[in-house]
Amino acid sequence: MSLKIIVDSSIGLSQKEAVSKGYFFIPLSITLGDKTYQEGIDITADEFYALLSKGLMPHTAQPSPELYRIAFDEATEKGDEALLLSLSSKISGAWQAANIALKECARPEKVHLFDTFSFFSGSQILLHEVEEKQDLPLADLLEYLEDLKMRIHVFAGMDTLTYVYKGGRLSKFHYAFGVFLHAKAIGTLDEGLVTIAGKAMGTKNAMAFVVDKIKEYPIDFSYPAYAFYSSDKAILNRFLTEDFYPAYPEAKSWPIAQINPLIGSHIGPLVYGVFYVAKAKEETPKRTLLEKIHQDIHHVFHKNEK
Repeated sequence: MSLKIIVDSSIGLSQKEAVSKGYFFIPLSITLGDKTYQEGIDITADEFYALLSKGLMPHTAQPSPELYRIAFDEATEKGDEALLLSLSSKISGAWQAANIALKECARPEKVHLFDTFSFFSGSQILLHEVEEKQDLPLADLLEYLEDLKMRIHVFAGMDTLTYVYKGGRLSKFHYAFGVFLHAKAIGTLDEGLVTIAGKAMGTKNAMAFVVDKIKEYPIDFSYPAYAFYSSDKAILNRFLTEDFYPAYPEAKSWPIAQINPLIGSHIGPLVYGVFYVAKAKEETPKRTLLEKIHQDIHHVFHKNEK
């Protein structure tokens, strides 16, 4: 018996790439104008951004439960366990569709749904860890992934606020104010939800802001990480050479990925940033009763001296 992995297209792989690696693939759909595309099947990232440049506003849709049910049944038909790495439940109904399918599939006890709280390269980090640790007992693997997903961070500079606003992540007032000031938004993930980490005046300040935010959550270089861009790799290269590599020269070996159409639909063109795993927070050691009494006496003694 083995572990069969199921991914949806938000992970940034094409169907061909996913199948070649032995994964089952679930596409999300994107409508531009009067045509609907299956992400990872009949539209590439470059084709998507070319259509955006013509002024078309994209609309995305989750997969049907039936697509998940078929994948679940095929993955488990020989008695194997199946693991779905799902697009964050906080930003899509894909998770709900998968749960509906779980109740309808032939072997629900063999299917395990994992909410990544992420997408794109964040999900790819989790996928890498599944591949590396799939020999673990499944319960231990899932526990490990639950801990790891909370340490995955993304900070992305966005050239325009339009797509963030259209996606309901920015109020009309802040959108109009940001446009007036030519502000650049910095996007992030907060427990699976896309949020705005801040705004900066101009691209140069936005790039510096991204690096400052990364410093708040130090990088754990023992895990995979990615630099990424959407429509224009030149803006990423500027960010890397002027701001990121000077601060983190060890990141020069990171792979570079292009944002897939689904995520690009919500953040737009001219986006750049990094996905990485932050160092685990060190727990403050608990004081023993004797240490607490000693420190309390010490505090009272010095307080009375003043």
